[in-house]
Amino acid sequence: MQSQVEQVKQFLHAVYARRHLFIIIAASVALIVVFSSFFRTKVYEAKSTVFIERNVINSLMQGITVSPSMEDRIRVLRYYMLSRDLVTRTLKQMDMDADERYLEADQFEGLVASCQEQTTISVRGNDLFFVSMINPDPYFTKEYINTLVNIYVEENLAAKREESYGANRFLSEQVTFYKQKLDEIDAKIIEFRKETGIYSTINETTLMAQIAKDEETLTTIKGQKIESYATIKTIKMQLSMMRETTALGFSDPFGGIGAGSGTDYRIEQLQAKVDELLLVYNDQYPTVVKLRDQIEELQRREREDQTTAPVVVEQDKYNPVEDPIYVDLKMRANTAQSDLNALLAKEKDLVASIRTNQDLLRSFPNEKKRLNDLDRERAMQADIYGKLLQRVGVSEVSKQMEVSDKATTFRIVDPAIQPTRPVGTKRIFIMLFGLIAGLAAGLGAVYIAEHVDNTIKGPLPLRALGVTVLAEIPFIWSDAETKLMQKKDKAALAFATVCAIMIGVMLLHDLLGMSFIDRILTNLGT
Repeated sequence: MQSQVEQVKQFLHAVYARRHLFIIIAASVALIVVFSSFFRTKVYEAKSTVFIERNVINSLMQGITVSPSMEDRIRVLRYYMLSRDLVTRTLKQMDMDADERYLEADQFEGLVASCQEQTTISVRGNDLFFVSMINPDPYFTKEYINTLVNIYVEENLAAKREESYGANRFLSEQVTFYKQKLDEIDAKIIEFRKETGIYSTINETTLMAQIAKDEETLTTIKGQKIESYATIKTIKMQLSMMRETTALGFSDPFGGIGAGSGTDYRIEQLQAKVDELLLVYNDQYPTVVKLRDQIEELQRREREDQTTAPVVVEQDKYNPVEDPIYVDLKMRANTAQSDLNALLAKEKDLVASIRTNQDLLRSFPNEKKRLNDLDRERAMQADIYGKLLQRVGVSEVSKQMEVSDKATTFRIVDPAIQPTRPVGTKRIFIMLFGLIAGLAAGLGAVYIAEHVDNTIKGPLPLRALGVTVLAEIPFIWSDAETKLMQKKDKAALAFATVCAIMIGVMLLHDLLGMSFIDRILTNLGT
């Protein structure tokens, strides 16, 4: 069993023995790969950078305004910009649908699909995103990226403003609608309260307490009525007594009543009246003066009666209206009658109130339930109406911010420019790969040739078969064979040198950034 080192030595010996094959294959493959890199299709990349600008006013107005969520738009940014609808509108705006290469529907659809595949969207954080495209046509790449980004930014600005306007219009309509509903429910509540007399502060306990209070007041009024009736009856009796005594011809209607003569009693009554009036009025009060004159007249008459015969006073000379006692009784009677009338009216109102409250108490559960339902509905409508009014103000400020472009928006900070250098895997790497591929191809050719060749090349295969090797005779080249081998070596070396020079030129051409070979190939192609 051969060791790995012996196997490597044996393979290197085979490579040297077949060096012409190795050199030709390796140089040819390397040259072909390096040269074919110049025929590789060039692709160009155009990139646009868009910044998501958040205005300082937007931060200051946070909590007062509501702006469309930028995070939601960023979340679907990649899917929306690569959507068939947006790509199609972008290509049509570039008039690509009128290009003779894409007049057919399937050709245009193929262009749309290729643009979707070649476009890349990358987002960095929540403030920046990049849109790039790799395409063989540098001008088309630049125009497509700029058009795509412009359409997206314009649509987003328009969509945000439309959202703000639409929200403001909707809220205004809802405010009007709920204001009408609120007015209608208010009218229903007012009408219901007028019909039933139930108010939101009234309950069954209140009604029962009011009825008890009215009944208690009614009982008091009835007692006051009895007193008023008795007072009026007494006064009427006194007035009737005065009229009767006057009709009998007595100058003093209260003569004979109480102790002492009638004149003395009358004087006492008048003096008592004067004393009562002096508690309120002074000596010059007309009634006081008049009463004192009557007292003096009575005293004078009494003095005359004691010296002369009794004077008969005629009935028709007595005028009750001029008698202060009669007038006072009459006024007391009128006052008592007025108080009685007031008590009767109050009694009537109390009876009506008691009856109304009793009727209301009987129908209270159903009517109160209806009123509670109406109040609950009104409270709900009022709450919605109040919130809508607040939202209308917020929506109006938000709309003004969007119109003034003061909210979060997109800014194209770096539009795409026409690329001048191709991108992708650089040609220099392909050339280096060609060198490695040539070396691998040469070694592979030697390996295959060794396995195809069945000749015995040494004692090891014989020994592996169990054959005893007695001696080894070295191969002796003739002069002709030696010269031939030398010529082959020179030819292989010359071929390898030419290939190496060509590969080196092409490598140096790319390292120096030259385009001479590309122009030659382009001219040959045209």
